[in-house]
Amino acid sequence: MAYTLLAIGPENAAADRAWLKNPKIGRVMRQPSSAVAGKRFGSRVFGIGIDSLLLALRTLRPGIKGPYLANNPWIGAALRVTGRKNFVVTGIYAEPTSRSWRVLRRLLGDALVIALSESEVGPWNAAGGRANAVLYGNTFSYPAKCASQMFHVFVGGSSDRSPEAIRALEEEVLTSNSPVRLTLATGELASEKVSGENVVSRPGPLNQRDFGALMSTASIVFLPLLDGTRAAGHMVLVGAAESGIPVAVTPSRGMAEYVVDPAVSLCDADGPLLPQLQAISLSRMEQAASIRRLWNDTFSLDAYVARVCSLLRS
Repeated sequence: MAYTLLAIGPENAAADRAWLKNPKIGRVMRQPSSAVAGKRFGSRVFGIGIDSLLLALRTLRPGIKGPYLANNPWIGAALRVTGRKNFVVTGIYAEPTSRSWRVLRRLLGDALVIALSESEVGPWNAAGGRANAVLYGNTFSYPAKCASQMFHVFVGGSSDRSPEAIRALEEEVLTSNSPVRLTLATGELASEKVSGENVVSRPGPLNQRDFGALMSTASIVFLPLLDGTRAAGHMVLVGAAESGIPVAVTPSRGMAEYVVDPAVSLCDADGPLLPQLQAISLSRMEQAASIRRLWNDTFSLDAYVARVCSLLRS
């Protein structure tokens, strides 16, 4: 039986084609959203919560049949609230100690959850849920790596990022004896600090296209993660791999299986960060093509769709 894929966000014909190529997906429905980072008025309830409910209500129209594949757990929660049980969810996006996780666990019930990290599976199943994990993948159509002459570190995203690690790296960059540019695309207001030839830039909020274009100029992408069980940073990591840019991450249980050579390397969060990033970048300087091949085989949308649909078949 073919599933109806439910997603929140703008129309994406290329992504729809990737899903519809698989016989397990028969239809795609997308709910447009004006929420920023899933929030309206500073609340996820008014953001992704309302968008999920609107999408779930649309599936009540005649001719839109399940089963459903919800690409966000809150869509699954909305399906349950509106009386549906024939759905599968991808992602959890919450820590077991959080209120969001407890709400999702209660509403999703025995629905299959396709998590994005093995560390998410254990707590969910221990609490009576039913989850399996696959590696996330996507195709953002980001440009190929075109690194600037100055050594350039790019930090992107905001979920589960370590403020302490970011502050430490910022200080190292501003006191560096060799020119370094640090871009902090973490959603903060635009600003710039300059010390000699060293620059710390905050470009402010970026749309997906501008985010990818700016990231493609980096020598290395850095994910300073807090340790936790949920996958965080996976979208930035996949986008960097698509561009052929090496990624460095600090240890996090939720991202352990994403540390795959040559694309992704571990950093010691307790040591000086800048020398580690420079060493990793230097060792991967000629491996952009290898990183892109790994993305194509492992982290592309086609590879992700194949993994998800394999679980649906089983």
